[in-house]
Amino acid sequence: MENHVIIAGFGVGGRFIAECLRERGIDYLVVELNPDTCDTQRTLGTAVIEGDISHESILQRAGIDTASVLALAIPDEEAALRATEIAHARRPEIHIIASTRYTSTGLQALQKGADEVIVAEQAVAQEFYRRIDYFMTAKSSSAS
Repeated sequence: MENHVIIAGFGVGGRFIAECLRERGIDYLVVELNPDTCDTQRTLGTAVIEGDISHESILQRAGIDTASVLALAIPDEEAALRATEIAHARRPEIHIIASTRYTSTGLQALQKGADEVIVAEQAVAQEFYRRIDYFMTAKSSSAS
């Protein structure tokens, strides 16, 4: 594979990424720790490697040297930080998108070479704001 996306983690986030890429005809490879998920996805024809994305040998098997994007959609923030650091050191031009729970870990990911970080606590805060704003706007419109 060349110019593919490496998706680390095949939970809700990883599956959503894969679906979006599939719809666009973009090649991807999944790296997942859960052997049952790997077996199921292989049966479905998904390119998948069982292993820990924070190990350089797994990144190498996943094609880090030819991939265009590394999407770290894993719940283990320490593993995401290690993978970011290794991938950035090995290939600084790869676009790294990391998912973290906390802003502080997101800042660490940026310092280690991530190009973009999706921070769960910020996404939740933004969604609360959006919903409250919508409710208050609708409420004030109906009062007029």
